[in-house]
Amino acid sequence: MKIKTITTVKHNTDNLILRDVPVNSTIVDIPKFGLAIIDTGSPDNPDLEEKLDDLGYTPADFRLVINTHLHVDHIGGNPLFRNARILISRKELDFEVKLARVLKESSNPVAALHLLGRYADANSYELAQQFIKLVNDYPIEAWTGDPAQIEFFEDEPELPKMMSFLQAPGHSVDSRAVLLKGKTRMAIAAGDALYHRDLWKKDLMSALHYNARQFQHNAKKITHFPYVIIPGHDHAFDNLTGEYLFDSEIVI
Repeated sequence: MKIKTITTVKHNTDNLILRDVPVNSTIVDIPKFGLAIIDTGSPDNPDLEEKLDDLGYTPADFRLVINTHLHVDHIGGNPLFRNARILISRKELDFEVKLARVLKESSNPVAALHLLGRYADANSYELAQQFIKLVNDYPIEAWTGDPAQIEFFEDEPELPKMMSFLQAPGHSVDSRAVLLKGKTRMAIAAGDALYHRDLWKKDLMSALHYNARQFQHNAKKITHFPYVIIPGHDHAFDNLTGEYLFDSEIVI
């Protein structure tokens, strides 16, 4: 099994949550199955197709899309993959739709975040305003993909035998990591359950997490995984040697 990570960055936005943030997408070439991609970057970002093209791929080549969670910076490329099954969490979808509705209707966005379980203090007002702008500019239903393509984790969709899910909520209400089992070693595409190799240790993003304490608990568990780890917003690294893998092809 061969793994390749690509990093995309959305510059053409004034939204502080999305702008200039590198996002990982993990391409998995599975023997006797074909191509899968885990997370697809931000909406309206030409980086994704350009980087796929650099690797000799088009979105039409992929059979499977998996979203570790449904924050828009991880699902924005989904509509490109018209030939693929798209696997998401129903719990996540329901929560994000409700969050968008509550934020749009509330006169106090910080209180709205509290109502849905998100941590936010008085200094989070600007961030809450950015959340409102985000849900207005990028409604989740427009970016998850064609409903005919969508399958839910809760229904236990069929997967290639070397692929499975690990529940790791905290950053979002039902974050999943994807475990990839090769012949000689394993890899884990963590999404934002471990968004960065080191930054989670002193969490600077509490207001972006559904449950910051739960996030840190699960992030710490993932850091004990003794093989390749692919964070949501940092380079892949070998957790045995400590070395970053950068743009190399990973064979497991």
